[in-house]
Amino acid sequence: MQNNSTEEQYGTPIKSVETGEFHEQDDNTQRFLNASQLIFSRSQVGTARLEIPNEVCHLRVIIRRLMPLSNPQQYISLAADEDTEIGILVNPSELDPNSLKILNEELDKRYFTPKIEKIFRVKEQFGIHEWEVETERGRVTFSVRGLNQNIKQVPPARLFITDVRGNRYDIPDYRELDSQSYHQIQRHL
Repeated sequence: MQNNSTEEQYGTPIKSVETGEFHEQDDNTQRFLNASQLIFSRSQVGTARLEIPNEVCHLRVIIRRLMPLSNPQQYISLAADEDTEIGILVNPSELDPNSLKILNEELDKRYFTPKIEKIFRVKEQFGIHEWEVETERGRVTFSVRGLNQNIKQVPPARLFITDVRGNRYDIPDYRELDSQSYHQIQRHL
């Protein structure tokens, strides 16, 4: 059976944020969103919600940084779900103050990464390394399996550590840690 529907073959007609004209958008086209035409709010259950006036309201929006290390304040992906991108917000600073506040709250939740300030000990047992550290949020103990897979070094000396529960920790520059902490890093890397 042949399908002659333009919408089903090529995607949904989308109204251009810049010109106001409708055009066809296929599933592979990236859409860049104009911050001045986006309104973020909170749903009754507290999730982030996105309204693009005269077009659509997404009751739940997933917000991700496209370049979380090299350019965390720009190029923000907005998605309706894990697989459906709404578009890319290039410059979030152009949002209205309330929308920017909600966007930043969501990014802070997603990218919460405590900074490690001191390492008291790292103990290895049966291939699992137990770390006891001080972060800016207090003392914490966590376990890491497979150091090669779960410690990422970003040159020159930044480390991102992911524990067995998926929590991430950051050491912005291990060379600036005290000598005991530095020795623990050197012993286990």
